Amino acid sequence: MTAPSPTHLRIIERYRRIAALPDALFFFTFPLRKQAVAQLQLTPGGRVLEVGCGSGANFASLVRAVGPEGQVVGVDISPEMVAAARARVQRHGWSNVQLIESPAENLQLAARFDGLLLFAMHDVLTSEAAVTRSLSHLRTGGRVVVVSPALADQLPGRLLNPLAAFAFRRFSVSQADRFQPWRLLAQHLPGLSVKRIGPGLLFLAVGQKE
Repeated sequence: MTAPSPTHLRIIERYRRIAALPDALFFFTFPLRKQAVAQLQLTPGGRVLEVGCGSGANFASLVRAVGPEGQVVGVDISPEMVAAARARVQRHGWSNVQLIESPAENLQLAARFDGLLLFAMHDVLTSEAAVTRSLSHLRTGGRVVVVSPALADQLPGRLLNPLAAFAFRRFSVSQADRFQPWRLLAQHLPGLSVKRIGPGLLFLAVGQKE
């Protein structure tokens, strides 16, 4: 196994602390998670890849979407996050969920997926290697859905940018492209649709691999 890079070590250390936090602390994300999964337009028997799956908070919705004959693959760089996700899978008895501990940049999978989900994954979105490798596992016609933070470019959201910038520093190692975190993804997916959510501090991006 390749030794983690300094950047990856910083990300692992950052998420070591976050992994211990309960789901209830992020209650405000629950509707967004359901919306993101719905935008994937998965069908029973489909395959879906979540890069940066964290503790598996999206797994219940993803498993329902693909059904017992489908497959959910969750990838995360953090050993603690993968352990928490594995415990969740075991609690629910999901036999069609596979977990992989790996940086997105190093991911190697034989299967091609119908959907790719990135939820609050700024460090993945701002890495060209991570974006390229993640998209390489998507079949032609497969859908990509991203929900993630961004700094607002208009009022009233701009008034909250200092708070959002603090959150970026707290939860993300990369501080690049904070106003347009979808920039690299849009270069690979020309038809990417981006919608600001609420006051503009979150965005929903939906695309399709050509």
